[in-house]
Amino acid sequence: MLTKEWSRQVGAWAEEWRGDLVQFLAQRMSTSADAQDLAQEVFLRLLRVDRYNLIRRPRSYLLRIAANVLYEWRLKGRLNQQLPVDALEDIPANDDPEQGTAAAVRRERLAAELDRLPDPVRIALVLQIREGLTYEQIAAKMNVTSRMVKRYLLTAFARLRARVPPDL
Repeated sequence: MLTKEWSRQVGAWAEEWRGDLVQFLAQRMSTSADAQDLAQEVFLRLLRVDRYNLIRRPRSYLLRIAANVLYEWRLKGRLNQQLPVDALEDIPANDDPEQGTAAAVRRERLAAELDRLPDPVRIALVLQIREGLTYEQIAAKMNVTSRMVKRYLLTAFARLRARVPPDL
């Protein structure tokens, strides 16, 4: 199939299976709006498949993508939970405005660069830094090998070192 043909095929599947996919996601989520958004992401990822000729059972493949997208969405949700109001009292005051501004700029730059990392690389990094998990624990959560976790983390640190200068 050519790329245009693949796009048409995915469009046909979207028309045929969108309702079932949204229902599949909605059963596992709190709001139907989020299920609609994730369904859209699933079809976008399906459009980006390079070796579509290897897909034997497209509906099963679609549901596997949906399960992965849902997993990533939940993981992001857990990692992005806000601190309780009581935790704000524990944040130390910064007496040096210049230092505070430099730190804020660095945090913004770091956050922007983290968003640019590929999903598996970013997830592995966040699991190690925020949750303090070992390679094996991260591998189990991400359903990959420890060796892949090591590669993801090496990639993350190399990219961040290259794009976020230490003196910023």
